[in-house]
Amino acid sequence: MLEKLLRKEGLAVAAGTMLIYTSVYFFERGYCSRLNIPLDYIEISIPTIANDLMYCFVFTLLIAISSMVIMITAEKKGFKGFYSLAPFYCWIVYSAVLFYSMEHTWKNAGASIFLGGLFFHLIFPPEKTDESSPKLSLHYSSVIRYSMALFLASTTFAIYGSSFAADSTFDTYTHNGKHYALLKVYGENVFMQEIVSDKRLSEVTYFNAQNMTGMTLKKGVIKR
Repeated sequence: MLEKLLRKEGLAVAAGTMLIYTSVYFFERGYCSRLNIPLDYIEISIPTIANDLMYCFVFTLLIAISSMVIMITAEKKGFKGFYSLAPFYCWIVYSAVLFYSMEHTWKNAGASIFLGGLFFHLIFPPEKTDESSPKLSLHYSSVIRYSMALFLASTTFAIYGSSFAADSTFDTYTHNGKHYALLKVYGENVFMQEIVSDKRLSEVTYFNAQNMTGMTLKKGVIKR
């Protein structure tokens, strides 16, 4: 009994760790892609994980709690009548929350609906199979579902990271008479954009943390 429990707990910890790492990595990819930061410099550290989880807390909490309440209520009612459409309501919730966090364009609307459809398929209770069903088909079905879940998580957080970067504000630094917006710090690698006429240039300026000695941090922040 204890052995089985430890196996289940170990699997849950491993799956949770992989999900967190995947979510943070693709959030960073979306963020860096939006700001033209080279993706090869991405580092997943404890501060990065903590910051990204804090940024995504409300987003994931809304989807998780809403979906759980909908599905638990529907299960208690036996998925009958109005409650038989519970997975469809989860589709709407997922699409609406994701679209709200994105720039409101037709392209993003289509993407949010598509990802909501994947969520609908994953949250829908799987059909019960007989013991006589071929094991290969069961494994194939599981692989498909896990692949869809991975694709859904990676794409969702990449989109959310990109949208987060577009709506972010940045601290500004002064160095040799020039003003820079601090975009991201990965270890010793610091990425900034020069500010000209209160606007950020599209080019990214790279600094090593050791070269930032003497820079002045301004109290103001800049968004675009």
